Amino acid sequence: MENSQEIKIGKGLNTVLFGISRDTFKKQMGEPTEIDAYDAGEDDNEYLTEAWHYDNLEISASFDEEDDWRLTTLSTSADYATLNGKKLIGLTVEELKEVVAPLELEEPEIEELEDNQTLVSYLASCINFWFENGKLSEVQWGVQWKDEDTPKWPVAVI
Repeated sequence: MENSQEIKIGKGLNTVLFGISRDTFKKQMGEPTEIDAYDAGEDDNEYLTEAWHYDNLEISASFDEEDDWRLTTLSTSADYATLNGKKLIGLTVEELKEVVAPLELEEPEIEELEDNQTLVSYLASCINFWFENGKLSEVQWGVQWKDEDTPKWPVAVI
C-alpha cells in the first residue's frame, strides 16, 4: 500500500474495506506500530475502541467493540493519499472544496479550533478534514450509517 492510498468514502482505503475483522486487517496491513485501547462512549454508553497505528504508512485504523471489533474508521496523513485521484495533504480549504465538488457531497460544516486548526466535516458522508495553519494535515473517514446504530458495511459481515 506504500505510495498508494486512494480514499474511498464510506468504503475504505484501496482494497481495505470497512467491516473487516482485526485479523483480516492485520493480514492485509501487517503488524501495527502501536495499538491504543480506550473508552469511546459517552456517559453510561461506554464501549471500547482500539486504534491501530502504522507509522511507516501514516495510517491509523479503529475497531469498535460495539461493532464486533470490525474496522469502522481510518485516518491518514500521508502526502500521497488521494481522493477522486487528487492528492490532498497540504491543500487549503478552498482547494479541498474544488477537489470534493465533483463528488456532490453535502455542504460541509467548518469549525475553527484552537492553535490555528480548522475542521471541515461532511457529516452524512462520514469524512473529516483537519487543517493546521491553513493546510490539510489529516483525513479521517469511516463507515456510513443506515441509522444511529446500524452501519452500512461495504462487505458482507460474517
